[in-house]
Amino acid sequence: MSNENNTLAVELRTVSGSGEVRRLRRNGVIPAVAYGAGASPVSLSVNADEWKVWSAHHPDGKVTLAFDGKEVPAQVREVQFNQLKNYVVHIDFQLISK
Repeated sequence: MSNENNTLAVELRTVSGSGEVRRLRRNGVIPAVAYGAGASPVSLSVNADEWKVWSAHHPDGKVTLAFDGKEVPAQVREVQFNQLKNYVVHIDFQLISK
């Protein structure tokens, strides 16, 4: 992750289902999805510690997602929180066409 160029490292997520996603969260990973720009939705995972640092330094939500050997511009559309336990449950990114 690099704060200078607004890049957030994410990984493609192959697991789905509530049990698998809960397991990811227990291991410090936030499930996410990227959609838009004429592309099919892509399931992603974000390291929770990296997200905390990135989101603290980039309140505007403009991000470059780095995954699978490429960098894609996006905008944070929604961040879902567990209000009682104070952690991020899911992140939605909207891809931006170049």
